[in-house]
Amino acid sequence: MNRFRARLFSPALFLFLVLAAAVQPAIAQQDQAKHIYHRLIPAGDTCSSCHKVVYDQWKASPHGANGVECAVCHGETTSGMDFAGTPALSTCDACHADQVAQLKSDPFMKGKTCVTCHQAHTFVEHKKAAPADK
Repeated sequence: MNRFRARLFSPALFLFLVLAAAVQPAIAQQDQAKHIYHRLIPAGDTCSSCHKVVYDQWKASPHGANGVECAVCHGETTSGMDFAGTPALSTCDACHADQVAQLKSDPFMKGKTCVTCHQAHTFVEHKKAAPADK
């Protein structure tokens, strides 16, 4: 019975590990933006015309509350191919230089980026912890 379980478990574990390894790079923010084709937005339409759910999530985030528009992170859709589906880490660096520098200098964070911990469009602000002696 134990051999049967081992034969059944080993391929399932192998498949899980292969899939986990394949998905990880897909969800990580890259140093270079992933540019994708995005159709031009017709006059009178906005990002929310097609991306209502994502737009509502963004609107509730600190970026939305501070008026950081979609084009700041994703670029303009005026040329079709200049749209960053996944913005580069350097995009975050433009406004969050201290946080990006800290992320790059921390050996534990090697290979990780902003979106490793902060989901795009739905992140929440970190609250700074009070010093331990107070």
